This record gives sequence, structure tokens and C-alpha cells, in this order.
Amino acid sequence: MSTPAVPATGPRPLRVAAVDLGATSGRVMVGTVGEGRLELEEVHRFGNGPVRAGGTLYWDVLGLYRETLAGLRLAAAGGPVDAIGIDSWAVDYGLVGANGALLGNPVSHRDPRTAGVREQVVKVVPEQELYATTGLQQLPFNTLYQLASAPDLLGGAEAMLLVPDLLGYWLTGVVGAERTNASTTQLYDVRARTWATSLAERVGVPARILPPLRDPGSTVGTLLPDVPDET
Repeated sequence: MSTPAVPATGPRPLRVAAVDLGATSGRVMVGTVGEGRLELEEVHRFGNGPVRAGGTLYWDVLGLYRETLAGLRLAAAGGPVDAIGIDSWAVDYGLVGANGALLGNPVSHRDPRTAGVREQVVKVVPEQELYATTGLQQLPFNTLYQLASAPDLLGGAEAMLLVPDLLGYWLTGVVGAERTNASTTQLYDVRARTWATSLAERVGVPARILPPLRDPGSTVGTLLPDVPDET
């Protein structure tokens, strides 16, 4: 949907690309803002869905990255792109190793691997303390329970990156976590506005894998030189 275009008389209009990833589909939108002008254009839409392999339900995050790049190229074909933002569903993540490589496809929150994990975690950290610290409702697929369900995978990890932060990392090389998305993990202290590292360690999640936090709207970084050529 767009508003009628009005010829700009001032500086060049600002063009921004928004990558919107949902659990069943994704899209890349371009917003153009200038003097008396506001336009939204969908330049790319693609499907998304989990893939079951070896009894585990994964997200095809590499496919999402490929489609993201395709959408960004289409956005750039229409004119200069001044900024890119990425949004996705919450909770799910990818683990990155010391060499910066993805250690495995992100597992979907719909996978049953977290069955019974919450009951084990609350024996270590009571429900009242979990809620008082994180302010998050007890859902069996929260990131905390996903991580606690797979301790063998955490030893070689250097960073836990939520889906939009993982794609942002591939685009910029910068490791981090956007604060509002981090608040969905049940590992974020809502009063201290930082990671609840002590809580994480108590349930077997190494604090070292929790990346630096950044505020919404912060600049993550600039595109890596080889990103335009990736396919």
C-alpha cells in the first residue's frame, strides 16, 4: 500500500529496506520517505517453513538468507538503499562457533525437544524467580528451555544469535542482540536491562554465548564487501 507520490523539492528521499520474516512466509519491503512523500513497495515475497530431517524440525535459515539477499538486490535495483532492517519471529536462534561459522541449522520452537525441560529447569530456578527476573510467561519453547535441552551443543559455541541477528551478522560481520527480541528468550533481566548471566549459568547456559545487547533502531554495521556477490 502506498500514498500518492508528491514530487520531492528538497533532498533526495530516503529509501529503506525492511526484511520481514514470518513462520510461514517472508518479504522484503522498500519504504521511501521524502518531503510530502511516503511510499511502501513489496519487492520480494517468498515462502518459509520448517524442514524435518533425522527426526528434528529445523528452519532453513540459509534459504531465508538467500531470499533476503535476492530481495535486497531487487530493492537496490530501484535506487540507493540507505538502511536495512530485519525482523522475524522470536525465540529461535543459531549457534555460531569461534571461527564465525554456523554450528547447525536453527531448530524450530515447534520441535518436541523441549518436552519436560521446563519442569527440570524450575527445580534449579523456581518459577517465581524466573518471572521476577525476566517478566516472561512460562512457555515450553522459550529460548532458555531450548538451550537447556541441548547442553552438548553449547560447548563449541561462541555466540547465540536470534534469527534476525544471525542474518544481520552475515550481512555485517557484527555479533549482537537487539534488546526487545532478547527479552523473549527468558534470559534477559528486565530490571537490569542486561542478560541474566547468573540465571543462565545455573541452568547450564554459558554466559559467554550471550552476545552484546543493542537498543532498537541502533546501527548494526555496514554491509560486508562480499555481500552483494553472495548467492
